[in-house]
Amino acid sequence: MTAIVLAAGKSKRMGAPVPKVLLPIAGRPLLSYVLASARAAEATRVIVVVGAQKEEVMASFERVGVEFVVQTGQHGTADAVLACRDLLNDDEECVVLCGDAPLIRPATIQRLIQARRAAGADVAVFTARLADPAGYGRVVRAEGDFIERIVEKRDAAPEVLAIHEVNSGAYSFLWGRVRPALERIKPSPVSGEYYLTDIVREVRSDGGQAVAVLADDPDEMLGANTPEELVLLERGLAARREPSAD
Repeated sequence: MTAIVLAAGKSKRMGAPVPKVLLPIAGRPLLSYVLASARAAEATRVIVVVGAQKEEVMASFERVGVEFVVQTGQHGTADAVLACRDLLNDDEECVVLCGDAPLIRPATIQRLIQARRAAGADVAVFTARLADPAGYGRVVRAEGDFIERIVEKRDAAPEVLAIHEVNSGAYSFLWGRVRPALERIKPSPVSGEYYLTDIVREVRSDGGQAVAVLADDPDEMLGANTPEELVLLERGLAARREPSAD
């Protein structure tokens, strides 16, 4: 299994001089927890997609056995994953993880892979139901655990915003089955970004399926977008022991 970790974002809302994934909690950078979980989930390769202030991220993790890919420009999550295309084989099983979401457990990563296999789906998406889903892309279900589409908040109609199931940003797929669909994704007319969430629509247009894997613990999907969220993540980490990334 190959873990693709998205770590190209800036930390504008944090007001920090360092990349967001290098912000420290419990004495370690955010990204280190995600890498540790990927390894504990038995990832045989870890590819980190870098962009903003890439030199700092690469220097911080150059000795921990990861590969780096540079995303040129801030063009969205689908573009970030496609930046890895020259490193991936069609039969490679991949998971996509967010570099600023340190609470995801190794067992959850494995569950994401197993759920996709069991359903015979092209894509599995880690989702959560939140009392306050504001700010997250909404998951529109088809039948059972299958997903019809995922809609980013900024593109969502009021009836979609009323949905409480949200996308976490973590996915599982076989590269050869989703690569053509990824290459067809068009930029959002609102933001101009290429959303990885659109992979659900694209695989369904080919007759494929995407399955939702609902979180037992919604805190596992939490990312760090504000100083307040960073405090919440530190509290969450204090309640558990995580494997070391070193």
